[in-house]
Amino acid sequence: MKIKKTVISAALAVLTMALAGCTRTVVTSELVTSGTEGSTSVISGGEVLTTTPETTHDKGKGDLVVEKPGADPNANYEAKGTVTVAVDTARATDYEALFDSLKAVYSDIELKFDYYAHSTEDSAAEYLSTRAAAGRLPDIVWDEAGKLPLYIQQGWVYPLDEFVEGDSDFQYVPDNLVKDYTFGGRLYALPHQAQFEETFINLDVLDAINKKMPSLDWTPEDFQEYLTAAATDKYSGIEMLAMIPTMLTNAFNPDTTKYGYNMETKKFDVSGFVEAVKYTVNLRAVPNLEAWALRRTTTGGKTDYVIKFGSSADFTAFNKGLTLLHGVGSWELADAENRWSNMNWTMWTIPQSASRPGAMPLHVDHCFMTSSCKDPDTAFQVLRYITYSTEGNLARLSMYDEANKGKYATINKLYYPTTTNPEVAAKFNSLPAVTETDKYLFKNIGNSVRYDLLKIVPGWTEIEHNYLNESFNTAMDGAVANVEPLLKEMESKANEAMAKQWSDFNSKLAKVQAEFDAAH
Repeated sequence: MKIKKTVISAALAVLTMALAGCTRTVVTSELVTSGTEGSTSVISGGEVLTTTPETTHDKGKGDLVVEKPGADPNANYEAKGTVTVAVDTARATDYEALFDSLKAVYSDIELKFDYYAHSTEDSAAEYLSTRAAAGRLPDIVWDEAGKLPLYIQQGWVYPLDEFVEGDSDFQYVPDNLVKDYTFGGRLYALPHQAQFEETFINLDVLDAINKKMPSLDWTPEDFQEYLTAAATDKYSGIEMLAMIPTMLTNAFNPDTTKYGYNMETKKFDVSGFVEAVKYTVNLRAVPNLEAWALRRTTTGGKTDYVIKFGSSADFTAFNKGLTLLHGVGSWELADAENRWSNMNWTMWTIPQSASRPGAMPLHVDHCFMTSSCKDPDTAFQVLRYITYSTEGNLARLSMYDEANKGKYATINKLYYPTTTNPEVAAKFNSLPAVTETDKYLFKNIGNSVRYDLLKIVPGWTEIEHNYLNESFNTAMDGAVANVEPLLKEMESKANEAMAKQWSDFNSKLAKVQAEFDAAH
């Protein structure tokens, strides 16, 4: 039977109708911007620029409707003052409705926005350096995806422990994420949005090879079965296998993540990574399983890839709908309908360990308060609202519900909150765009493992470049009969470098913490 693309939707939540005393409000607040009237300051390439941002709010379709505003027992709605929030315009983040709703309940807080655009990495380092040198750091940095340890050791980040203590909403932040942002015994940032590595499944190919959908907690063995079944004269299982070893390391050793890094010990243990590499090399040896491998062989003067798929252009097999599976990030789904409109597809999970289902490669973006914040108590009211508060999460999720459809020009399909609060989970699961895959991903944020290590591990980028990539590429090329000695040598060198990175960071952190304590 032909499998059709479906988006599995839950019925819209009607909690406001069913629960006594539950209220609704219409958010009508306007954003206040920094810089000259009607403009914002933007940092790009170290220069201070000026631009006028365009609102995404279509007033003609009404104002945002949110549930139970102003009823958070942990909030201080009497907080007063001006809070400057840094927003990266180069990141595709839906945020305007969230800040509109915040202003509606914190009527005495004036929000100012300092817009910037990163010029190289997805990072605020350049912006913060420029602002710090001028003595003009913002109070809060919103939706940041850069190297947090670097900012901490520069003394730019305000520890948050005193603020979250006793906050009943904070208990719903998953323990693994709290640990990720705790350095030297202190909490330095708050997670606000999760993203996942996912698997694109071409349903027409699935139908052609007469396979049913796998389970959401499928394993590497299942993955291999599906890839092999799609290795035919017409199809291939996947375009490229290059990222499979790093993404499946956790499936072979649940205590480790990318390249075998262990978040608890802060060391590499490549046992699972070795197995993941061997697994992938064996997959690559199956004829027609990996489309890219056909570029290595020729027949009659043409590569077998061109003969099979008709072109040598990158990702021809995938773009023509001739591969079963493809790796994709949840952050790429904003324009997925347009990009892949020629295919009948759905998004699925990354295979997981049979002994630890639900552990998947996870990315998390964070927000933090800067050490030069002039009114930390007021700034924290904003920070908690835009990260883990139940009230703020319900408001932000409202952007994507049926009642507010079209009121804001949303960039993303949705967002995955980083709180396990039951009310937030119910709201998330009720959204019309949320599929069973989305529900599974969201439910397992606390079980998943960080894949974006450059954000939370000191010197990760340098170690990856200097010690990991070359050995990994050599192992994957098939030039070494036994990859284990090569990767064990990589482990030894990387661990030596990692120990130094952590030692240097902790020394600088101790100095920063002492200086902060003396000043506060």
